[in-house]
Amino acid sequence: MSFHVNVSTKRIVITFLLLWCSTASAVLPSSNPLPLQSVAQKRADYMALHNYRWHPPYNIGQPWRKGARFEGAGWGRQNANPKRIGTCLPRYRGMQLVGDAFARSQYGTYRIRLWR
Repeated sequence: MSFHVNVSTKRIVITFLLLWCSTASAVLPSSNPLPLQSVAQKRADYMALHNYRWHPPYNIGQPWRKGARFEGAGWGRQNANPKRIGTCLPRYRGMQLVGDAFARSQYGTYRIRLWR
């Protein structure tokens, strides 16, 4: 039994495989599984250090460059349970929570949540 494939079919298959491999590598997760979690932690640490009771400046962690599409920021008293500190929520229900961090200081407890 012999199987004959013409040259144009081989080119199509090779092109398909090259395209598939290049797009598959772009979709695979990065080696750091929680990059936005660490960004959220940096932003919460900044809030605690500076008693910053609003969204931290963009240049702290640069969440939008790393794929975040929405941020919620909140703060409460020093001994508050961080999971009970409210933050803004995204309007669109399809978004996924990718970072949830808190930090404490003498000024209070601060929480940042990031969605993608």
